[in-house]
Amino acid sequence: MSTMRSSYVSYGEGLRVVLVGAGRWGSNIARALKELEAEGLIELYAVIDLDLDRAVEVSKAYGFKVAGRDPATVSGDAYLVAVPIDSLFSTVLKVVDRARCVFIEKPAATSVGEAERLLDEVRSRGLVDQVGYLVRFDPVSVELAKLVSRFKPYALRFRRLSRRPLHMRKYPVTLDLMSHDIDLAFHILSLENFKVLSSYLSPRDGPPQRALGVVEYGDLEALFEADGILPIKVREVDVLSERALVRADFISRRILILSESETTELRVNDAEPLKEELRVFIERCYGEDLKAPTLEDALKVLKVLKELHRLAQRGRNLT
Repeated sequence: MSTMRSSYVSYGEGLRVVLVGAGRWGSNIARALKELEAEGLIELYAVIDLDLDRAVEVSKAYGFKVAGRDPATVSGDAYLVAVPIDSLFSTVLKVVDRARCVFIEKPAATSVGEAERLLDEVRSRGLVDQVGYLVRFDPVSVELAKLVSRFKPYALRFRRLSRRPLHMRKYPVTLDLMSHDIDLAFHILSLENFKVLSSYLSPRDGPPQRALGVVEYGDLEALFEADGILPIKVREVDVLSERALVRADFISRRILILSESETTELRVNDAEPLKEELRVFIERCYGEDLKAPTLEDALKVLKVLKELHRLAQRGRNLT
């Protein structure tokens, strides 16, 4: 049985941070946390990884006090879980009784059932939770949300294309890449209800490396395209309205507004989304009421993905 304690930490206490996962992305998180530690917001306490040598390397590089293999051997306030996708669920279950707040890399779980279980575990303990849907914190997304509100679109088009390393191809591209854009759509539209209209996944056997899906949100439709094979990186969102086409390019950091009479270009700053995302998480651990993606949002994304996969499989059965 879990022991309830206050989920918030006072600024006077200090926030002991435990990073679980010292791989490529975990190391990137450690770097950003080091910058936040310099602002006096946190104490870098422990790095945990099944590969102890890697945990030791990251802890030394960024000044964590402890390195270990098992999250159950350390006690902290804020746990950041950045392990492989298929280990997220089991790892979070190991830390919920030790944490006051928990940050889980996206997609947080691999199924609707896992996400519902995590949500129950976190809510029953009164923990602060946040899921790593980083794209929400990108300044391009911030501007895009304003433009969606301004132009009242009838359709959105999301493209997230880039060659994935071999070790990531065991995961469906929907969980890895497309999940970011589905979360972003929910976020910028501020809508809860959806209906998946069509879906295509390739290859037919094995984890999909390419995916297309059309999702209806009220009177608006959104087309999602994800491709883990293409050798160039594309991160674009189109906003289609009766007044203009808005094209947001996350790589070039610019947004074009094309109308019948003129073309306007907006340049967007390149402030690091990761640092802002982690800052919001830390401030929420201190009790600040800030908007951030939570397990409830992760559950919505996984419900869309479940329906995308179901429709694609049904289409295969009809051929």
